Amino acid sequence: MQHHEIKQLQSIALTAALEAGTAIMEVADETLDAADKPDGTPITRADRRANAIICERLSRTAWPVVSEENILPAHAQRRSWTYYWLIDPLDGTKEFIKKNGEFTVNIALIHKQQPVMGVVTAPAMHMAWLGIVQHKPQKINDTRELGQNPGLQPESPGNGERFMSTIQPASNAKPITVAVSRSHPDAKTRALVEKLSARHSGITTYAKGSSLKFCDLAEGQSTIYPRFTPTFEWDTAAGHAILRASGGDIFDLHTGEPLKYTKEDLHNPPFVAFANKNDSKRFFAEFSF
Repeated sequence: MQHHEIKQLQSIALTAALEAGTAIMEVADETLDAADKPDGTPITRADRRANAIICERLSRTAWPVVSEENILPAHAQRRSWTYYWLIDPLDGTKEFIKKNGEFTVNIALIHKQQPVMGVVTAPAMHMAWLGIVQHKPQKINDTRELGQNPGLQPESPGNGERFMSTIQPASNAKPITVAVSRSHPDAKTRALVEKLSARHSGITTYAKGSSLKFCDLAEGQSTIYPRFTPTFEWDTAAGHAILRASGGDIFDLHTGEPLKYTKEDLHNPPFVAFANKNDSKRFFAEFSF
């Protein structure tokens, strides 16, 4: 697919994500109707509303949709697809329930087991991150006007500088900052931080919810993000695309290879994400468990 075609799809995805974000925020102050899905993760009315909006928007394109909230197509079917959408309509439902604002809408385009385009919006923060692999990622610092005017294109002539800024590649000159999950702390992550602290001075950590951690990596606000507790492909795909566009990547801790998608089982293995993918060789020797 040509770059201009992916850009058009990115525009569709951004519009869908912003509309979904508006729908989420409309019910954010209501009494939550959270229930547990079979896998034990929570789902709310906001998840369902966002999912319906995104799936309807993306169904107008040529590519099939895989969503956390839909029935999963058979692996034999999914692996035959050239491209497909992979979405998490409300990533960080626990953060949404806690009302701390650290939840996102994630939309990715997958090609050959890798995310090639990603859109992440943070409805409560009025922010968005956009990434196409091999092109500089971008950030929208205030999405409110775009959300109120669905026909307004942020990259139309005269709008680009007003809405969007280019995310600069991360520098490895800063002290090491480890991003950790706010709602899923675990002993292995703590052990890794302790191991790094014993070998490097000035290690700091910070906790944040949802795929915002990948966006922070892309912006160079953190260095690494290790994850041992369970995640699914839709949790990581959009943020992974943005991170790849910025020069970072996510690596499978079992194999040391970049994280793959379109697996039969959509669970991700334990992984570590790097703001700068070249750091993987520098750190992997220290990740023995």
